[in-house]
This record gives sequence, structure tokens and C-alpha cells, in this order.
Amino acid sequence: MGALRVILAWTAFAVFHSLTVSEGYENLARRWMGDRAFDGYHRLLFTAYSIAVFLLLVLYLRTVPDRSLYRLEGFGRLLFHAVQLCGVAFLFWTPWDLLEFVGFRQWERSRKGEPQEPVRNERLFTQKAYGIVRHPLYLGISVVLAFQPVQTRNSLLSTAMVVLYLYVGTFFEERRMVRKFGEEYRKYQERVTRFLPLRWPPSG
Repeated sequence: MGALRVILAWTAFAVFHSLTVSEGYENLARRWMGDRAFDGYHRLLFTAYSIAVFLLLVLYLRTVPDRSLYRLEGFGRLLFHAVQLCGVAFLFWTPWDLLEFVGFRQWERSRKGEPQEPVRNERLFTQKAYGIVRHPLYLGISVVLAFQPVQTRNSLLSTAMVVLYLYVGTFFEERRMVRKFGEEYRKYQERVTRFLPLRWPPSG
């Protein structure tokens, strides 16, 4: 029963998150808030209530009975940490702007009366980690979570649910990318794998 509670809790969070990042929800929020307020504040508000719901999820999971699965020591622990460091390095190799991601830069541009769409977002970036897989942030996060040297039943289930959600989410995310970039993104899909680096890009 405890395992089912963990799965259902993460499923509820996934449904909530999926709904609040959907185009339908964003269009509704834009109509309700107005273009200027939506562009300036919606991402920051989304970050705030996503964090709040995530904290509620964590607090709930702490009430679910748990048991230890394994605790690696010695060389095994060092090996897992080494793989985690590779995942962290991959995250740092992935160009992304934390302040843009959480919505702070949008709020700042709105406050200053500056345009909301940065020019760089209008170009498809395929260099660095994006030349290895199409979703390097998700891969890096998955590696860090999966190679935790201390796992309980609940933490392993949580890791599995997060990785599954990230992977499934790539399909919906790429629909948007195809609509935005068209044939350019389709060629990128043919050239670079989705989640795992199964095809290494040619040198030069």
C-alpha cells in the first residue's frame, strides 16, 4: 500500500504540472491576466505555486512508511558518485538561464518596459550538450537521481516516477518545438537522439 501511495502522489503531481504547462491552460491564463501581465508575471507565479505543491508532495511522502533497499559503501559508493558528477557536468554543459527559467528575468523586463521575447529564444540551439541528446537537462537530472548510492523503496519509486515523467514530457515538449521551428527541428530529431546518447555526433 505504501508503494501505491508514492506512485499515486507522484501521478497527481505530474497531472497538476502537466495541466499548468499546457497550452490550453496558458491561453486561459493569458486571457484572464492580459498579455502584459501574463508575459511579465506568469512564469514567476508558475514557479511559486509549483514549488509550493512540490513541498506539499515531499511532506506527504515523508508520512508514507518506507524501508531501506541498499546503501553502497567503498568503491561502489565512489563509482555512483562519479557517475552523478558526470550528470552534474552534463547539466553545467547545457546552456540555460536559471533566472529566465524561474521567471525573474521576465518580471524584470516587464518592470523596465523591455520586450519580453529574447532574440536567442527564436533560434534553435543545437550546440554543446544539445548536440549529444535533445533533452540534456532531463538526462542530467535522471543520472543524478538514478545513481544515488543510498536508496529506500520510496526514493527509488520517486526516482522512477520522475524519470518516467521527464521522458514522457519530451514527446509533448517536442510537439511545441516542431510547431515553432518546423523542418529545422525535424532534421535535428533525425540527427540527435531524444534522451540517451545512442548516436555520437560526427567530429568536425
